[in-house]
Amino acid sequence: DRNFENYSDDIKSLASSPFPVLDQNAALLMKDAISAAKAEGDSIGGILQTAIINLPAGLGEPWFDSMESLISHAVFSVGGVKGIEFGAGFGFANMKGSQANDSFRVDDTGNIYTQTNNNGGINGGITNGMPVVFNTVIKPTSSIYKPQQTVDFIKGENTDLEIKGRHDPCIVHRARVVIDSLAAFVICDILCGRYGTDFLADGRE
Repeated sequence: DRNFENYSDDIKSLASSPFPVLDQNAALLMKDAISAAKAEGDSIGGILQTAIINLPAGLGEPWFDSMESLISHAVFSVGGVKGIEFGAGFGFANMKGSQANDSFRVDDTGNIYTQTNNNGGINGGITNGMPVVFNTVIKPTSSIYKPQQTVDFIKGENTDLEIKGRHDPCIVHRARVVIDSLAAFVICDILCGRYGTDFLADGRE
């Protein structure tokens, strides 16, 4: 299944060019794409894929505090984030219900699982026990060396803007740890709300 290709926080694509996460050459290809943009005085964006594994089923609520809305609230606080999708995300637009629905099964030990993970481990705003998978879109860095059109609001006239100094041609790789950390904060908060904080005390499991 396409959604099970990666269960770690990683760069999924840069500048609309998908890179296989497990490909040994992926890092070099990404560096080349960033270097090319830098050489042109430009910048590129990309997509981060994050997966949260081993969450119990039943976390979240079906209304304002759905798992998707809480994660999205945190992720959109990061500068440069312009989009988020869970599971198949916008791919649902091209699916039928029979394709999009994740079939539930039970294994020999009594554990319930889904055969696919199109919904990214969330049904009705509540975790179903499968990995919570979401993609985050990071826009190209705004500060670039190429001249850009702008407005001198003091003079009230059109002008050009040319940025000087050091600027990153891509911030996707820097956003990885930020998205990862915020997701962890959200999950910790939800777990504390559901189970309390007593288990954090010394001597308790």
